[in-house]
Amino acid sequence: MRSGSTRRSSRTGMAPHHAAPRVVVSTRPGAKMVAGWSSHRSESSVRRLLLLFVAALAATALVAPSAVAQRGDDDDGPTLEESEPEAKPRRTEDYKDTLEAAIDSIQGYWEVEFEELYGDEYEPIPEERIFAARPGVKLPKCQGTTLTYEDARENAFYCYEDNFIAYDDVNLFPRLHRDFGELAVPLVMAHEWGHGIQDRAENEFEADVLKELQADCFAGSWIGFVASEGDPEFDLRGGNLDRAIAAILEFRDPVGTSADEQGAHGSGFDRVASLQEGFESGPDACARYFENPPVIVEIPFSDEADAASGGNLPADEVIPAAVETLNDFYTQVEPLYVPKTLDDVYSYDSSDEDNLPECGGTEQPQSVVRNRVFYCIDDGNFGFDEPYLQRIYDEIGDFGVITLFANPFATYVQTLQGFPGVEENADNAVLGADCYTGGYSAALFNRVLLVDPVSGEPKYILSPGDLDESIQAFIDYTGARGVAADLDATFLRVRAFRDGFL
Repeated sequence: MRSGSTRRSSRTGMAPHHAAPRVVVSTRPGAKMVAGWSSHRSESSVRRLLLLFVAALAATALVAPSAVAQRGDDDDGPTLEESEPEAKPRRTEDYKDTLEAAIDSIQGYWEVEFEELYGDEYEPIPEERIFAARPGVKLPKCQGTTLTYEDARENAFYCYEDNFIAYDDVNLFPRLHRDFGELAVPLVMAHEWGHGIQDRAENEFEADVLKELQADCFAGSWIGFVASEGDPEFDLRGGNLDRAIAAILEFRDPVGTSADEQGAHGSGFDRVASLQEGFESGPDACARYFENPPVIVEIPFSDEADAASGGNLPADEVIPAAVETLNDFYTQVEPLYVPKTLDDVYSYDSSDEDNLPECGGTEQPQSVVRNRVFYCIDDGNFGFDEPYLQRIYDEIGDFGVITLFANPFATYVQTLQGFPGVEENADNAVLGADCYTGGYSAALFNRVLLVDPVSGEPKYILSPGDLDESIQAFIDYTGARGVAADLDATFLRVRAFRDGFL
């Protein structure tokens, strides 16, 4: 996130305690610390949408193992890659069975779905047209161009018109399988198959970014089919969806890429959103991408200074900017909202056992507040584990911090609304808070917060990659809070966030 004007805005909030910028608001050693931690629409239409979205959410019921609200008497509740023989389909042994099962499943899926979508008989991609690329192995020509292993290194691709898929069997697929689990390689294969579907539907000349996002959507539709219907050819295990989200971020465009560039694939948020749309809505929604394109948030940096900073505010300005923009957002959308100030926000260091935060008069166990960002319902304050958010800022970026901090703000709003389950940290309330946070992020994206009445410019706007940082922060928080790896909590939280944003 960055200042919305070309001139540097004056610093808001308190000065840092140290020379180096830190994500810190206030720490009181020895004293009680309260637990808690481009759109083209007109402004009036965006405001109407904002007013509708919180009211609609009050009745929403969602399910996910996570929590951010904290009461003083709570236990540690749920938290949240010309002489030579022609290449043959050959796979490294550690993922061979998984990939072969996935290929059979994807092929069978499209044998049914293609005719229903396009009214034509499906032409399979033959097994012998799927090539495991290695040095010294001859690949077929693609549209008359001779290919070598170097064309497939760290890559997988479908060749339009020549109807084949090639993938790096030396580096990419083994690494994806090792680092992101058994769904990662099938996910990439399903994406490339999506390009094969475009070839058969004669859509190969559409905009690059739309073709890539549609292929993500088609891949998600296959995964959704496996998850809901079951498939004897492929078993989808718990935790695979979370790792799939992490894997797809590996293939996002470099931050600052324009969606209009040739070869653009989309930001991480764009790609995950398309994957999840296919997962939830099936291939029908994906097939409409060229007539009804999805919202694309991939934007370039505005200038060299923006690129040099990575689009990040200085660390000590992040929490004050979050409080200021969150207050403006909820003032617009919730009539019961009472703004909070920096005096309501405290930081602590969970490694300091002598100064752990209190909530409702009870000192919180280290296990409860470690790597935590939360709202204390009893005391009406927010707290955050400063070393944890500092790491998020350093490794992910400012909007990763803001996303995690915005979630307990949403919990505060839910307490004002009497949102079902908020006092019990129920899963539907947690995911409802993620959805609210998505709505807040959309308001920043649409530039309707803290708008100067004279210039019409907002004080803060989203920078390239900010929404990718939101997803990365959800992934990190799930791991940092020790959520069971087989629950797919991140997939659920990102889906709720996306619902609020879109």
